[in-house]
Amino acid sequence: MPVRLWQWHAPRANRWERLCVDGGRLGVQWLDADDAATVVLAAGQARWIAPGLRWRIVQVDPDSRFHLEIHADESSPASAPQPVRAAWLDELPCWHVDDAAALAPVLAALGPGQRGLLRAGASVQPALATALAASAGRLSWHPLASDDDGLVAVLACSQQAIDLRQYLGRDHALIEAVLAGALGGDGEHAQWLRNLLARHLVIEEKMLFPAWLAAGGNPGWERGLRNEHARLREDLLRLDDPSVQRRFLLLLDGHDEKEEQIVYPDLLARIEASAADLRAAVLQLGVVA
Repeated sequence: MPVRLWQWHAPRANRWERLCVDGGRLGVQWLDADDAATVVLAAGQARWIAPGLRWRIVQVDPDSRFHLEIHADESSPASAPQPVRAAWLDELPCWHVDDAAALAPVLAALGPGQRGLLRAGASVQPALATALAASAGRLSWHPLASDDDGLVAVLACSQQAIDLRQYLGRDHALIEAVLAGALGGDGEHAQWLRNLLARHLVIEEKMLFPAWLAAGGNPGWERGLRNEHARLREDLLRLDDPSVQRRFLLLLDGHDEKEEQIVYPDLLARIEASAADLRAAVLQLGVVA
């Protein structure tokens, strides 16, 4: 059974799942706004799972048999990213920093599990790069913009060194958050979207995919991901067209899920020996033109 079915996960936008038990019994947990509820499904029973409903399998009997159907709802409009991810950026505190001296207390006060939006002068970048390197992966950033006037970035602190799967998943969430603002007409968010997506794709195509293939990764998967990257780049330039916008949203949604649930676990399992070096290189990468 796929490992992801033991973990909390949810159908993405415009997608329903139908869990059908063919034999034995299957224990399933559903996570709503209040708490988790456990249900035991017997042979012949089925359950529809709506987009966004988090669930996982918690019990499988020796004679259990089941199948999972995926149903794409083409009639539903894909008008916005997932609500939870769309609000991700809005919840962050914002720090305005003019120089390296003002950056130090901000970093010192940033505790494990905390994150925020940094708006800083251009002179701050060398000090920030030094702090990122010295933290050995506990401090990470997602650069949103950088020019002669300064930089904008999301900073986050972890109790332990962040792994690439977690970092890239957070990158996905941030891309969806700025996408929500861009679709609402926010010009700054539109620029952040272009910068974030360009950097994310370079991380994968120039840094991770070569290492993955060299370690025995699936070349067919890699070609498919690159093809989807090309379509995302193309459609990003035409988001004012409603049909292109819908296609972009659906492709991004499915692409992110595929990477988070299938590609990243396989990639990290294969490049385990070099993962720390790759993580360090990723965390030092700034805005990509």
